[in-house]
Amino acid sequence: MQKPKLYMKIGDEAEFDIADKVKGLKYLGDDSTLASTNQLLQIPGIDGAVNQYKTYSNYQVPAKFFLRFENWQDYKLAKHQINRLFSSRKLIRIRTDTESAMVRFVMPNPPEIAPTEDGAHYTSFTENFDNPSGYRYSLYRSDSLDSYDEDGWQIGMNIPSDGVPNYHFRSTSFKVYNASDIAIDPYGQKHDLRILFKFNGPWMKITNNTNGSSYTYKKPSNGGEQIILDGIKTMLNGKPASANTDYGTIILETEWNDISISGASNVDITFSFPFIYL
Repeated sequence: MQKPKLYMKIGDEAEFDIADKVKGLKYLGDDSTLASTNQLLQIPGIDGAVNQYKTYSNYQVPAKFFLRFENWQDYKLAKHQINRLFSSRKLIRIRTDTESAMVRFVMPNPPEIAPTEDGAHYTSFTENFDNPSGYRYSLYRSDSLDSYDEDGWQIGMNIPSDGVPNYHFRSTSFKVYNASDIAIDPYGQKHDLRILFKFNGPWMKITNNTNGSSYTYKKPSNGGEQIILDGIKTMLNGKPASANTDYGTIILETEWNDISISGASNVDITFSFPFIYL
């Protein structure tokens, strides 16, 4: 039977298997529960309530571990190393070999660790990671996925059966696939969506005909300028340029989105975002 693995990445450090960092430590698995809230409005004189909106809440990821040690000195060394790893002030990216192409960004809480009984050379404990976003994300961004690199995707990620879609376009009409469980909404939900584009023309408007969301860059461009719509902020050649826009934003529905470009020619555009999973 394959032993489960937990991979951690703290800040900008390299990813590591936690079992390689602590002698005698084994990861046993985790199983979290999605948390959501339905906001209901009760209207006087009317039975029941009206649904206003749903939000997904932060939740804990309980990860279970087993630690075996030879003596008290080994136990104290292992406990210190565990506390050091789980006392980070930075978000930790975690993933498992079971869902190797999905990650969570969590905050650790120092676990309670003690020998199972007096004289025992082993213990088990649970580390409760806080997941502030309430989401899981794809390991790679949409524009970094490769149809031939299976490390970046897996069953359950809603990838079309004919392979990973394209996210780089040079035409004025195309379709963008959102493999997430939910819509990508950079304004309403602060989701990560970067649209990088160059164009020739007096202005350029991006319209998602699937839901009507749109964004317009109102200034002319000669095709050599790099413009980035990062969430709701626009950058021109690395400098703030939101004043050059109509302050619009693009929302991507789940699955296929019908995108059109107007006002521009010689378009070069890339949609870059992580897929979001519940």
